[in-house]
Amino acid sequence: MPDIVRALLISGGLLFLVVILIVIVSIVAVNRGAAEMGHAEHAEEAVAVAHKEAAAAPAAKAAAKPSAPATDEINVLQILAFGTGLFVLAVLGLFALSLIQHM
Repeated sequence: MPDIVRALLISGGLLFLVVILIVIVSIVAVNRGAAEMGHAEHAEEAVAVAHKEAAAAPAAKAAAKPSAPATDEINVLQILAFGTGLFVLAVLGLFALSLIQHM
């Protein structure tokens, strides 16, 4: 088998595993978000519940103390920086591995 075909098969196999991992993580994240939102089956149910809650307790909102803002919110820039950092580390690791093998 030519070396280029072998290399393509190895890289394709690794890429396939990465894609499967991304799909699994995405499914878990979506299910987790749905669970935190209250297990609403349809968007109409969630909107109807929100309207009922808003109409039922306007006085309760005025009497309640304002809460502190959430500090554990994930920022898009943090996600991008984390992904870029992992990518750079992976490339540097592969570069180091290549250098070690060619010495």
